[in-house]
Amino acid sequence: MENINWKNQHCGVIQGEYTDVLELMPDLADLLKSFPENPNDFIWDVKVHMLMPNQYPCIPNWHRDMIPRDSELKEDESKIDESKPMYLWLSNAPLTIFKDEYGEEYEVEAGKWHRFTQRDWHCGQPAKEFTWRGLIRACHKDLGINSKTVNNPFENKSVLRRHCQVYLDAGNFKW
Repeated sequence: MENINWKNQHCGVIQGEYTDVLELMPDLADLLKSFPENPNDFIWDVKVHMLMPNQYPCIPNWHRDMIPRDSELKEDESKIDESKPMYLWLSNAPLTIFKDEYGEEYEVEAGKWHRFTQRDWHCGQPAKEFTWRGLIRACHKDLGINSKTVNNPFENKSVLRRHCQVYLDAGNFKW
């Protein structure tokens, strides 16, 4: 697998098809060949972050991804399908922390596909140094997610990610 120069990439892909990722980010083609399932069965998110120390590239609080919700937007545990996975791949630190079935915390390994489900709690960590970081998340389409109907409050018209936010610890932020 080739070493990807993340600083030469654009911001990424948001809720795209596999073909969108290959078209918009051809440097990822060799990496995506290592994906453990049929990539066409998944919706893809790629995020590229330029980070400074103490910036979080993802949600810093404990959360779960793609949780089904009822008509009042409350989490509906009965609709979780653990047989339909999601995958996470990170280029380097800061790494995501997950909790196992016993509540023990562990970091995912950089450069490896990490399988998880809608039940898996995880949180981000802040960068400790100036760095570029690539994140890839693939969500199985049978989770009710597809690039045409996914909840899209910003009404993105394109799968090309135009912006990539970071999260800051307000108690620790200085300018």
